Amino acid sequence: MNQLAIVIPAWKPDFLQCALQSVQAQTDQRFTLYVADDGGPDRIAHICDAFKGPRLVYHRFNENLGSTSLTRHWDRSIALSSEPWIWLFGDDDEMDSECVAQFYETLRDLKPGVSVVRFDTDMINEVGEVQERNPRHPPTESASEFLFDRLLGHRRSYVVEYIFRRPAFSSNGGFPDYPAAWCADDTAWFTFAGDGPIVTIPGPRVRWRNSDVNITGANQSFQSEKVDAGIHFLDFIERVVEPISSGHSRDEWSEARSTWYENQVRYLSPLTLPLMRSIIQANSPWDRSQIERVILIFSWTIKAHFRHWLRWLTKG
Repeated sequence: MNQLAIVIPAWKPDFLQCALQSVQAQTDQRFTLYVADDGGPDRIAHICDAFKGPRLVYHRFNENLGSTSLTRHWDRSIALSSEPWIWLFGDDDEMDSECVAQFYETLRDLKPGVSVVRFDTDMINEVGEVQERNPRHPPTESASEFLFDRLLGHRRSYVVEYIFRRPAFSSNGGFPDYPAAWCADDTAWFTFAGDGPIVTIPGPRVRWRNSDVNITGANQSFQSEKVDAGIHFLDFIERVVEPISSGHSRDEWSEARSTWYENQVRYLSPLTLPLMRSIIQANSPWDRSQIERVILIFSWTIKAHFRHWLRWLTKG
């Protein structure tokens, strides 16, 4: 019986064929694939035409909603489906051929209280070469422990590695509407998991593509939106997660939030001057004095500009 909806909210055609080929290659075909075209280029429809069949549902939205709210586009894409489990996949990512088969194998012994499962991941580049093999997730862990590790930078996590129950998605109103969808997935896994653990599916892996055409890979895109979303995320951690977490003290959570914010500012560098000024002066979770912030931000900005210049010189 088909219990799985693989939902691809598509806008970029660049690697869509690779994504669809990896879905088509699944050894277990008990799924329906939904491609939700967010008013993207005509190439998206042409690529999907080559994969037409009973398992593929293509739908084009005329309104490009993702440009104003990516998570609302995720939500309306999921609304095209009806299966009890949802896998929100990327239009530029890939999955090992045994992923669906291993999902169903895990489902056989899954306890009723589990609403979120996930795969381990590799990072690939624009030509599909593995750049980094990310560390394995624990077989099972609480959602709060997952977020604590995320804050400390011990773990990478991508939306495309997760599969979740539809009732958990619906009862929580879908994904939170954070700017550029930044951190919306991490917040969602906590709310979707509820009191149950997050379970890792052993074996096959998902390949997340690091490229200049996706929001995560293009670290200089939507900088102010990402900073704003990060503040929403850390506020959620402080208000909702910390009070019900017994594994760490408030001081440990505060230090973890500061660490995460500092790492985000470094990742987003080089920053624009207005954004630099805003971050330096803001009353934020970043536990640094203004002079420390100035020194760090300027050093990261100089290093980032040097790396960009070096790449340009190498290409030249």
